[in-house]
Amino acid sequence: MKGINKITTIICLMFLFTNYLVADIVPDLPNKTNIEIPPRFKNPQKPVYPQEAIIAQKEGRVVLSATIDESGKAVDIKALTQLGFGLEEASIEALKESTFHPATRGGEPISSLVKIPYEFKLEDILPDMVLIPAGEFQMGSSNGSLDEKPIHTVHLDAYYIDRFEVTNGQYKQFIDANPRWQKDQILSEYHDGYYLADWFGNDFPAGKDEYPVVYVSWYAAMAYAKWAGKRLPTEAEWEKAARGRLVGNKYPWGNTIDPANANYFDGTDKEITPVGAYPANKYGLYDMVGNVREWCLDSYEENYYVNSPPANPIAGASSLDDVLNNFITLKNNRVLRGGSWLSSAQSSRIAKRNWRKPTDTNPNEGFRCVKSANK
Repeated sequence: MKGINKITTIICLMFLFTNYLVADIVPDLPNKTNIEIPPRFKNPQKPVYPQEAIIAQKEGRVVLSATIDESGKAVDIKALTQLGFGLEEASIEALKESTFHPATRGGEPISSLVKIPYEFKLEDILPDMVLIPAGEFQMGSSNGSLDEKPIHTVHLDAYYIDRFEVTNGQYKQFIDANPRWQKDQILSEYHDGYYLADWFGNDFPAGKDEYPVVYVSWYAAMAYAKWAGKRLPTEAEWEKAARGRLVGNKYPWGNTIDPANANYFDGTDKEITPVGAYPANKYGLYDMVGNVREWCLDSYEENYYVNSPPANPIAGASSLDDVLNNFITLKNNRVLRGGSWLSSAQSSRIAKRNWRKPTDTNPNEGFRCVKSANK
């Protein structure tokens, strides 16, 4: 897909810089009293790649100086670089937890001053997802509908979210692997009779591989997400991702609607577009407003914001597992977020909340998935 800016993981390489060669075998020389063997890693610990460095796509080599004492511990640790983004701090913490075979002279342990580089290398792991870092954001709106009020502070754990809405091509792979969710086999209690209404049997319309899948019920979206090793976003996760680090704005780019930035109904002839056809928000996410509205995990509760939990809220359940393990039996109305190609400017605001029965399917409703960062 176009516009992909790769998500990353860690490769950390650790070496010792000394004035000596590391040797496992000391040659049999006449006088061993002055032979010095440098310290070697015994139990090296890898630093945790800081989330702020991952978000910033920050790579580089951190060099630390330290004294490895006679017990094999690193002391007097200092950073010789200033890469920032928490990379030096992560390296120092890893070195503190590492142990060494201490340097020796004539077979006796001695302290030794060394330089140790940590190589932070970004590597593809979830190329079609974006990491949303843990932290607080302001959820809701003071100038929208009553169910958007009040604006309140929400803390979320870190999670990954799909860069694009799930496409017809991706959904085709799911139903091919799971015949029970095919158009002619899905049970009637999981849809309203219009499931995949624009498909021909189990094939999406020609040339629509990169278009978002629509006419999918909440049950079907949940089943796809589970099959993909992901889940639907909570309403709070969706809104934080849509805001793209901007505070209080109506739209991902600001407070004024702009047809160049989203596929919403502006009075002209409109139709659904391929994913990624409009600019991404500041998290690198496409179509968070416009194109299709997106299913969320939560049940819809009109007054939920009045007393919602301050951390990782989810309406209608005590935990994520409560929904994920029992979704097929749930009957409550579910939340949809984000405007669509049929939505007005007012209905395309980030804070706008919508709901449908979990069986409902529509030509302007699809979904994207998330994955908890700690799982």
